[in-house]
Amino acid sequence: MSVEIENLLKERRYGAVTDRLYEDPSLVEDLVALLETVDSNAQVGILTILGRYGFDHPELVYPHVGAMMRVLDKNSALKSDVACAMGNLVFTSREKSGEVMPMLAELFHDEDSFLRQDAAAAIGNIGFNFPELVEAEIEGLKTMLDSDDEDERETGAQALGKIGINSPEVIKDSFPKLVKVLEHAKEASCGGIISAFGALGYNYPEMVREQIPRLEGYLHSSNQVAVKNAVMALGIIGMTQPDLIEPAVPELRKLAKDPDREIRLNAMVAISKSE
Repeated sequence: MSVEIENLLKERRYGAVTDRLYEDPSLVEDLVALLETVDSNAQVGILTILGRYGFDHPELVYPHVGAMMRVLDKNSALKSDVACAMGNLVFTSREKSGEVMPMLAELFHDEDSFLRQDAAAAIGNIGFNFPELVEAEIEGLKTMLDSDDEDERETGAQALGKIGINSPEVIKDSFPKLVKVLEHAKEASCGGIISAFGALGYNYPEMVREQIPRLEGYLHSSNQVAVKNAVMALGIIGMTQPDLIEPAVPELRKLAKDPDREIRLNAMVAISKSE
C-alpha cells in the first residue's frame, strides 16, 4: 500500500491520499515513514494531510508528533509547514502542545514574516485551550496588530481572537486595535476576531455595544464562516445583555430557518434569549 501512496504523493494527488487515509487509518504510520524518504513537495503534502487528519483523529497522530517535527533536522525549509500541521494537530492536548511550543516560539521570532504568521496561527490554536502555554508570546501577538503588513496584522488579530474566546481578559486591552483590524479583515479569515467579540461582550458588554451593528452586518455576508461566527457572537452577548442584540433579532429570526444546521441552531439560541 505504501507504494501506491508514494505514487499518489509524487503525482500530488493529496486528496486521494486523504481519502485512503480515512478509509484505512493504519496508513498514518506509512505516511510518517515516507516523511524520511520523499522529496520536499511530498513532505509538505504529508504534513498537511496528517495535520488535517489529526484534527479529527488526534489520538492516531499524536504518537508521531516527534517524527513530524524531526523533518526540520534535514529540511529547514519545511518550518512553515510543520508549524501549520502542529497548529491543527496538537491544540486539544496540553502535553503535546507543551511539547511543540518551544519550536513554535522559536519560529514566531524568526525574521521571516510569513514564518512568524504561520507560527502565530498555531500559537493561537493552542492558546484557545491552553492560554498558560502561550502566555510568553501574547505581547508578540499584540505587537503584530501594529505591523505595517496587513496580513501580519490580521494573523495576529486572529490568534489573539482565538485565545480571547476562552480568556477574554487576555485581550481586553487590545480591543480597540482588534476593532481596527476587523474593519479591513477579509471575511474568510475573521472568524476568530468575531468570536472574541462575543466573549468580550459576554464579560464586558459595554465594551462591544458600539460594535453590534458591525456584527449584525456579518449576518448578511456571503461567507458562511463569517455568518456562523457572527450568529454565535451575538448569541453569546445576548445571554447576559439581550437588549444589546435587539437590532439584530429580525435577521437572526430569518437565519433560524437557514438550511445550515449550525447557523439555524445558533440563531434559535440567540433569539430565545431576547424573547
